[in-house]
Amino acid sequence: MGLTGDIRAVDESYVVKHPKSDPDSSEEARVYNEMKLEMMNVECRIYERLGPHDSIIRYYGPLDDSGAIKLAYAKQGDLEKYIPRHEMPSKATRIAWIRSLIEGFFHIYSSKVLHQGIKPNNVLVPYGSVKIIDFANGEIFPPDTGMEKVYTDDPFAKGDLCGIAGVIYSVSAWRVFHYEYFEDNRFPRPDEISNTEALLYRDIIDKCWRNEYHSIRSLYEDFQKHEKEVITPDLEKDGKPRMEFMLWFCAVPSLTLAFESASFRGIEMIQRVPEGSGCS
Repeated sequence: MGLTGDIRAVDESYVVKHPKSDPDSSEEARVYNEMKLEMMNVECRIYERLGPHDSIIRYYGPLDDSGAIKLAYAKQGDLEKYIPRHEMPSKATRIAWIRSLIEGFFHIYSSKVLHQGIKPNNVLVPYGSVKIIDFANGEIFPPDTGMEKVYTDDPFAKGDLCGIAGVIYSVSAWRVFHYEYFEDNRFPRPDEISNTEALLYRDIIDKCWRNEYHSIRSLYEDFQKHEKEVITPDLEKDGKPRMEFMLWFCAVPSLTLAFESASFRGIEMIQRVPEGSGCS
């Protein structure tokens, strides 16, 4: 159960997330219930804006007019619980997961959305893949919004960059790391972060934590460069991991076009999905 909603499995295909509700008749309870319902409505609108994406949990629409929504079921749980219970997967698998997550975060950015809750327990691990979840604390902007300006004007926007670093670190090191940016609205100090030496995507993790990226766009551009100059040559040194990576990569068709079409996909998704079609 999250802070905003109660999640109940219906069967092994989907779950229902219900808005949390205080049964008390007090004014405080009424305000609380209205706030939670509004947060769920925002989450519904965000899922509709994002549309289907390989790196985001499948959204099946609203359950009814109560504010509840239907989402795909992932019985393997979230990354925070999954990591300590499983051995570290191969380098190729961890690269594939990190790549999938960064593609997902860039899609969210391109769709004019802030997540504002990126952390290991908001990434599910269904059937050997990774899926971003929980947009209840998110913020959705008009389709013509310039997100670079949002990152300039809104200090909360940087929280997504900080969260991405923690998630990438957790997958790369296979050790859960979580830092709460919003407690003090700042990036971690050097003594608050873990050693990244020899980790996959070390440079990107470090730059995030040092607040060297203006937005997710600049992170994504650096990621593309890092893939070309570091990750791909490294994989090619070992044919087996390279083949494992390519088999996974080719199994997810949308990723094969991601680099050249990610920005377009984000714009196209905004235009194609009618907002508010099912949300209150």
